[in-house]
Amino acid sequence: MYKQKKALSLTIILLLSICVEAKINIPVSASKQELCQEIYQKMTNEHFFNDKDLSSINAEIFNALVAQLDSQKIYFTENEISSFKRKFSQFDSPNSYQKKYLRPSLCSIDLKSNFAFINLYFNRLIEATNYQLKEVAKRGFDYTKEDIIVIDDDKKNWQKSKFELKKVWKRLAKNDVLTSMLAEKELDEATETIEKRYKNRLKRIAQRNEEDVFSISMNNLTSFFDPHSSYFSPKSAEDFEMTMSLKLEGIGALLTTEDDYPTIVSVVPGGPAEKTGKINPDDKIVKISQVEDLNSTPTDVVGWRIDEVVQLIRGKAGTKVKLELIPGKTEDFSERKFVTITREEVKLEEQAAKSKIIEIKRNSQSIKIGIIDLPTFYIDFNAWRNRDPNFRSSSKDVETILRKFDDQRVDAVLIDLRGNSGGSLFEANKLTGLFVSSGATLQVKESNGSIRPWGDARAKQIWKKPMAVMVDRYSASASEIFAGAIQDYQRGIIIGQKTFGKGTVQKLDDLSSGQIKITESKFYRITGAGMQSKGIHPDITLPSTWDIEEIGESSYETALPWDEIKPVRFKKFSMGLSLISQLNNEHLSRVNQNPNLQYILDIRKRYEIQKNKEVISLNIANRRAEKEERQSWALDIENKRRASLNLETFSSYKAMEDFNDDKEALKNNKDSEIDIDNDYLLNEGAEILSDYTIFNQNIYLSKAA
Repeated sequence: MYKQKKALSLTIILLLSICVEAKINIPVSASKQELCQEIYQKMTNEHFFNDKDLSSINAEIFNALVAQLDSQKIYFTENEISSFKRKFSQFDSPNSYQKKYLRPSLCSIDLKSNFAFINLYFNRLIEATNYQLKEVAKRGFDYTKEDIIVIDDDKKNWQKSKFELKKVWKRLAKNDVLTSMLAEKELDEATETIEKRYKNRLKRIAQRNEEDVFSISMNNLTSFFDPHSSYFSPKSAEDFEMTMSLKLEGIGALLTTEDDYPTIVSVVPGGPAEKTGKINPDDKIVKISQVEDLNSTPTDVVGWRIDEVVQLIRGKAGTKVKLELIPGKTEDFSERKFVTITREEVKLEEQAAKSKIIEIKRNSQSIKIGIIDLPTFYIDFNAWRNRDPNFRSSSKDVETILRKFDDQRVDAVLIDLRGNSGGSLFEANKLTGLFVSSGATLQVKESNGSIRPWGDARAKQIWKKPMAVMVDRYSASASEIFAGAIQDYQRGIIIGQKTFGKGTVQKLDDLSSGQIKITESKFYRITGAGMQSKGIHPDITLPSTWDIEEIGESSYETALPWDEIKPVRFKKFSMGLSLISQLNNEHLSRVNQNPNLQYILDIRKRYEIQKNKEVISLNIANRRAEKEERQSWALDIENKRRASLNLETFSSYKAMEDFNDDKEALKNNKDSEIDIDNDYLLNEGAEILSDYTIFNQNIYLSKAA
């Protein structure tokens, strides 16, 4: 009997050791208070909007903190939110007693309340995770019960008590196990996966330090001014420098954390991730495997610190890493895709412009279209500074391609800037000059109000035939400068979707500890119209599979506003703008007849139906039925497309998946090239340019007087 009691007590102790609720209580040091004030002064003195109203800055920072830490309203009670809101607001407008006794601070930001709120968040996360661990360990969830989780954050309210929060935590834990089961796992395996994930989360919360809390606080301060200003801790500054220099052996992807998931922000043009063609922004990483290590098991990285995820992905060039991802635009987190990537150092050559010539038949005519895929506006700055005449740059490479196109009697050029997030503004100027000759490309407005035009006074027009530019929502910054100038000069047509809308320029400054990136100027089109938030609107809009307004500059709450300034004088080309409507009619006619474009529209229809979904079921039969319905829908629209093209249809979803995997593997074994056959929008862009070439012959040789 004594031995049984002793064994029972040991079991209880072991269980308690797993679920111990270690308190996080990270205080703010005087040195961080001083650094906070240094950052505050830099932002208020040097930011483009240095006259921004600061009367409610702490209240705004609190709102941003809540949105960042608990947008789902699952960790804090209504009273806790109200209490902290009062504290932050009082720091903005203290009464005389508070000024004298309660507000001695080295910083104009309520850093102590920031730390207190973030500490509470970490402690509540520990409490919730321990509670979920206990519930999952019971293996008592009823998956036949009709239960739901509200997933629309706008439909949620703050809970009144901790008791109500625990109900939410339990449903979330149930959904985690259910989602794991739907990813082809049995109950025991799914439960073990989630238990390990929760324990990893607890381990990583315990590793949080003052720099982590300070970074969260300061980045909410910088984002109060605009979304592109940010604080880098000494370690983050080192990582940022490695990313910008591209001297990193890895996969070439920028990551962030979103709802515990390491999430792809963007992929580096020419990098290993981009080359796979299977990794996209918003994809969420679930597990990472080291392919060469035969004894290695996949590591679940949900809940990990982002720097630890990055370290796990990085590795020696030539080695392989396998990622298990949740697709960014999926309807259910149980969907998975697996991508194996060979690590390598991203080289300038791999970002270089690629080209291809295709022929399009128009009645008795054959139109030669030269396509140039430009993934980024690059320049080898070191070679350029050393006055190496053979330095690589996007404008030099494109000029070489254009001269070859001329020799090969190409009729028109299509510049593909989709996914091009920018790069060197100097190169955007140089590239524009190849098509419009000398003249202003953009205007730059400094924080002091001074405005100056940018351009290349010595530019020579290399290409005098028809041209078009393809853009999408991920085309930003230098891409928008180039596309905007081509549109303003009426030099060519813009095809695609509205661009990102980033019309600001940042500088990087050293701090006494770490670095700060500050927005210092805005750029405008030569017409005086701002690019900020609005972006470049295409002349011909192509269909998209999703709502592009979900991302882009206009989706950021603190994005700087659109405005306009005076235009500069410039001469337009004699392009027939009246033909845009005719081109659009031709395009819409093809959309109605082209199975590939109809396929894109079918995906968009599905997206519109699903995007406003407010709840998900916790009934396993319902969720399996939803998954089967999604797969059936995907198979149906693909078979509809293939039947219309007289291609063999697939007998099952599995057959379709296997076919796509084989096609992807074959593509990865080939040199990277422009895939006009499988890029339906690029194909349509070439068709539009062919129409344009026929309608506008012999009018591109000079600017109008």
